[in-house]
Amino acid sequence: MNNFVISISSEPVLTFGLLLLIILVVPILFQKIRLPGIVGLLLAGTVVGPQGMGFIEAAGVIDVLGKVGLLYLMFLAGLEINLSQFKKDRNNTLVFGALTFLIPQISGTFIFIWLGYSVPASILIASMFASHTLVAYPIITRLGLNKEKSVSTAVGGTIITDTVALLVLAVVARSVDGDLDTFFWVTLIGLFALYLFFMFVVFPKMSYSFFQYMGEKGRFTYVYVIGMMLMCSWLAEVIGIEAIVGAFLAGLALNPLLSNKGPLKNRVEFFGDAFFIPLFLIFVGMQVDVQVLASGYEVWFIMGVMTSIVVISKWLAAFSSSKLLGFSNDQAWVIFGLTNSQAAATLAATFIGMEIGLIGEEILNGAIMMILVTCIIGPLVVEKYGLKLSDDTTEELETDARARQRLLVPLANPVTSAKLIEFASNLKTDEKSPIFPLAVINTYKDEYKQRERAHKTLEIAKGHIHAVNSQANPVVETNLNIAEGIRNAASNNAITDIVIGWNGVISTPMRIFGSILDQVLLTTKQQTYICKISKPVSTFNKIVFVMNSQSYSGRNSLVLLESLFKLAENLKTEVEILYFEQDESKLKRELYLISSDLEMNLRSVGNMEDVINIVVNELTESDLLLLMNSRSGKSDWFRISNVIPAIISTQKPELSFVSAFPAALEKDDYVLDILYSN
Repeated sequence: MNNFVISISSEPVLTFGLLLLIILVVPILFQKIRLPGIVGLLLAGTVVGPQGMGFIEAAGVIDVLGKVGLLYLMFLAGLEINLSQFKKDRNNTLVFGALTFLIPQISGTFIFIWLGYSVPASILIASMFASHTLVAYPIITRLGLNKEKSVSTAVGGTIITDTVALLVLAVVARSVDGDLDTFFWVTLIGLFALYLFFMFVVFPKMSYSFFQYMGEKGRFTYVYVIGMMLMCSWLAEVIGIEAIVGAFLAGLALNPLLSNKGPLKNRVEFFGDAFFIPLFLIFVGMQVDVQVLASGYEVWFIMGVMTSIVVISKWLAAFSSSKLLGFSNDQAWVIFGLTNSQAAATLAATFIGMEIGLIGEEILNGAIMMILVTCIIGPLVVEKYGLKLSDDTTEELETDARARQRLLVPLANPVTSAKLIEFASNLKTDEKSPIFPLAVINTYKDEYKQRERAHKTLEIAKGHIHAVNSQANPVVETNLNIAEGIRNAASNNAITDIVIGWNGVISTPMRIFGSILDQVLLTTKQQTYICKISKPVSTFNKIVFVMNSQSYSGRNSLVLLESLFKLAENLKTEVEILYFEQDESKLKRELYLISSDLEMNLRSVGNMEDVINIVVNELTESDLLLLMNSRSGKSDWFRISNVIPAIISTQKPELSFVSAFPAALEKDDYVLDILYSN
């Protein structure tokens, strides 16, 4: 043990400085030798911790922040689950969750009974093997595999196996005290049911109201999210289950309210990846006592048995479930890498077992070394096989024309820019797609003041774009005609999508929205969205599509439909499609071609009057009305559908509304488009 020990209480500045340097330098060095940075942080914690060279104490604030980091990790895992995919593949989750719990639990129990341990002790030790911690999950996030089916299965299975394993721990601990009676079971089940009711009914409604009230004030919404995550974790402990389960459930409960490309989601992920999760990994490394390796044969034997059971049983669970579910070998290895690592639940079971006298020091030392070994194996496996899955995904994106998306957002009012940019960011199919905020000025009057105002508007917009983790390419266009300025900017910057705001006022009888917006639709050929958004994009409860066969005929209309489904997927909200009865077969054909994982409620209507009645009498400010339009002014649908903006303007001004127009066809595309439509 080193005599020079830095304490957080005596040297807080130096301690935090060293920890931040470790978080910065160690992952970079390990990436140079082609090892995951997570492994480096774990080993760094072992080296500098009290059981290693003893430079830094794992006590006080470090202990607290390490535990918060674990909760943050589980919270992010809940946030990242694609709920539509999760519901669709719930059978996958149940199969894997059952196997990844039962195989380690049963095999571990029998092996330790055979080694001479009591039945309660053997069950408790086996519960350590059954649980797992998603230590390698940051690698999945970095590789962009959050929505990969095997990852969703592994993350979904986590909640099953960890919850059941921790309930086993609670039951075993209570059985040793002799209080395993009817009152215990009624209390545990009843409190857990109340907790689930609060988490998935009360908590989401409360959060929705808060987000609506606070609007775009990011600092307050971030503090609310993290504070409520910690409170939900504490409530889980109060009713007798581990805090990590509460953090995971909090992530699931807030999942629909944090859009995938929104600024709040980006802030939550950034702060976790940069601070809390690395501190957790260092803290786990600090628990490892390297001196126990020299304490005798028994420690090595127990450590070898425990590590072997975990690795073999988790491998069997991953590959047997993958065979049953039709996953590839690469996907099976990713599942194994994610679910092999042991940390939080294992430590909880170990410490509780020692407190009640069921296990001794040899199990504690074996558990700690097992944590180190599995936390090294897991990230290495995920890094290797995750890269293979990521390469496949990248190849698919590179062959998709929409990966070259470039979004233009003309801005006139800095107050509304945040909503438009968040809307645009959720349309993106690729994180690398840039957003071009545009300000159009003219040289007719007060050019200097206009240019100064334009630059201020664009600076505000750049802040909003960076908040949603996108690249900002500001554009200033000089033109006496604003619509022509927008057209020139779109042409000069190879824009694919235009997102432009509408204030809900029809300023002239010309066409639909008023002179400027109508001129934009007439003179541009890009995919265009006219948006009247009255509230934060992430707080919509439902998106209502209005569609007609004339609005989704041809390749460009199909591309637009894919973009709109991408928006709904990122906003993680309920989707209802209103279609006309005579169009049912064609609509189902288009939906089959897109093959979206979204859960959609298809609702047929007889005529446009039915649509108007739904808009006026059923939709609320919590809904987003999305009208898929046609660019052809000669089509019947174009003329009929454009009644809706006028009705919204006069009868439903609080309703959020988007009118989406497909890209205009080039002359050479008409023949191909006719063939495609047939």
